[in-house]
Amino acid sequence: MDAHLLRTEAPVDAKIDETLPVRKQNPFQADAGDHRSASAVLRSVIDDAEGESISIGAIIDAFGERAFGFVLILFSLPNCVPAPPGIAGIVGTPVLIFGIQMLLGHKHPWLPGFIKRRTVSLSKFKRLIDLAEPKLQKLESWCKPRLPALFGPFGDRMVGLFAVLVALCVLIPFPGTNFPPSIALVIASIAVMEEDGYLLLGGYLIGLAGIAYTITVLGASYHLIHAAITSWF
Repeated sequence: MDAHLLRTEAPVDAKIDETLPVRKQNPFQADAGDHRSASAVLRSVIDDAEGESISIGAIIDAFGERAFGFVLILFSLPNCVPAPPGIAGIVGTPVLIFGIQMLLGHKHPWLPGFIKRRTVSLSKFKRLIDLAEPKLQKLESWCKPRLPALFGPFGDRMVGLFAVLVALCVLIPFPGTNFPPSIALVIASIAVMEEDGYLLLGGYLIGLAGIAYTITVLGASYHLIHAAITSWF
């Protein structure tokens, strides 16, 4: 009788285990079980790197397969703080590629080999994280889950479209066209990682203002160039 009772108790325990909730994976997290903040993950990736330079591919690999949010933040940060000339083009191209992938519904970031092999100074990236970390931590402390309807597969695609527009602004060689959109993309990426709808809307508004500025600059430049050509000929 005792043996029979022991045999009947095992399936009950197994059934209870099967009913445990499974957390939905977020493509903006490097690991569904990793709940560290974006600032903490960025800091660990840079601090754990070795040598005088680090390749873009090594940065992507360090974040894992589900790392869109982290890489969008990392490659947008150089345009949010004072950075060496020329770095906008280096980081703008990966943002454009990641945005297209998200827009198409991909779940993990990918880059072609010739871009992954490009290297940047590790010391410069560490200084970048030193400058940005306090601001990221302040932003993260304000975040909390709000407006859940803005998140999900469609929401990720919208962030992808937003990243494409931001990358195009960054790659246009005009003064001031990369700063507001890049800040907006960092805000939007953190908002999706934290599922904060209010912050996401704020990021979109800042980004739209920056994109509008870029369009205005392009329009004014076109008219100036057209007027100059007309006057010459």
